[in-house]
Amino acid sequence: MDFILNFFIIALFIFPFITLIHESGHAFFLKLFGGAINEFTIGMGEAVWNKNRFIVRKAYFAGGWVIPRNLDLLSKYQKIIYFLGGVIFNLLSALVLDSITGYEFGTFRNYIDSFIFVSYLNVLINLIPFVSINGRSDGKQIIGVLKDA
Repeated sequence: MDFILNFFIIALFIFPFITLIHESGHAFFLKLFGGAINEFTIGMGEAVWNKNRFIVRKAYFAGGWVIPRNLDLLSKYQKIIYFLGGVIFNLLSALVLDSITGYEFGTFRNYIDSFIFVSYLNVLINLIPFVSINGRSDGKQIIGVLKDA
């Protein structure tokens, strides 16, 4: 029973928060380089909450994305950093919590440990170049930028 409860807590609360941090990384670097955000979305499916360009969808636990308004205005290197932004934010959040809590990889004492582990996992998964129902992964986007050079 503990496994099922923990799975649902991670899936319904921790993973969406990790996704929010990830997408915030993309948004941060886009804005830093003078770009504009067309849409910042958490989840998939029908929108249940929409404030300006921030949208939360029904399946809020199923990923997210940032759609830039003017990505073509960024240089090749700025695009690469923009696509790495989510990974950078996930890695930084995990490293900060890791150093504060003394997390031991693969040990789950509490939900902070789960947050750290899933953040590291999210970093690895997003760097793998693949195409999903949400679109292209960050790794696939970076390869596309490098090929266009």
